[in-house]
Amino acid sequence: MFGRKQKAADALAAVERQYAHDYSEWKTATEELPARRSAQSAAYAAAEDARQAALAQATARYQTESVERERLVTEQNESLDQLIAGLAYGTVDAVQEYVGIVLANSVYPEWFPVSHTATFEPTSAELSLRVVMPGPDAVPTVKAYRYTKTTDEITPVAATQKETKDRYARAVHNIALRSIHEVFEADRRRLVLSISLELGTETVSPATGKPTYVPLVAVAVRRDEFEALDLSAVVPSATLEHLGASVSKNPHGLVPAVAGGVRRAR
Repeated sequence: MFGRKQKAADALAAVERQYAHDYSEWKTATEELPARRSAQSAAYAAAEDARQAALAQATARYQTESVERERLVTEQNESLDQLIAGLAYGTVDAVQEYVGIVLANSVYPEWFPVSHTATFEPTSAELSLRVVMPGPDAVPTVKAYRYTKTTDEITPVAATQKETKDRYARAVHNIALRSIHEVFEADRRRLVLSISLELGTETVSPATGKPTYVPLVAVAVRRDEFEALDLSAVVPSATLEHLGASVSKNPHGLVPAVAGGVRRAR
């Protein structure tokens, strides 16, 4: 009997101790709530202040950038309006700028850059166009690629010397005709009535070791004469000959064209 009473008393004491412990923790947590709430409020306020500051900076930056964008758009529109007005009157600067834009949009491989410079003569409506293309070293010397099944390898097949020479010559002839075509095609106002083109490449002279320019094609052609061609069916080298062009007999060997024999466009 005594043992059961003792166990009951011990159990009651344990419950009281647990209650006291739980009450102490609850009281401590309750007493800490105002401080925690205050700290959380302070942290939220700091975060909100930082957000508002960042928002203000971003808004100010956006407004500044918007003003700059609007300024650039206005300048570009004014420049475009001036170009359109200049083209309407056929002014030299407008025609040269427009031709420059047209030829700058002419797409070539990154490893084969082609540049253009143009001068317009309003009294004769003739455009003097100079085209500079890469030298023969830029032309790929690989003819094809061969797969060997036994070794599971792909190996390049080198082009012959004649194939490489012919490849560069074709590039010279094609670029010459392409440049003339792009100008006439884009000039819907028909401001340019003839084009005098010289195409060449910049290289190092083997004689002097200094940079030099080698002309490879020189041709002058009237618009009506060029527009009579069916470019989809021509052989560029034959077309240049038909137009009376002076063409290098060996472009790959950097043999210059004789520009003195080119007739003027009439």
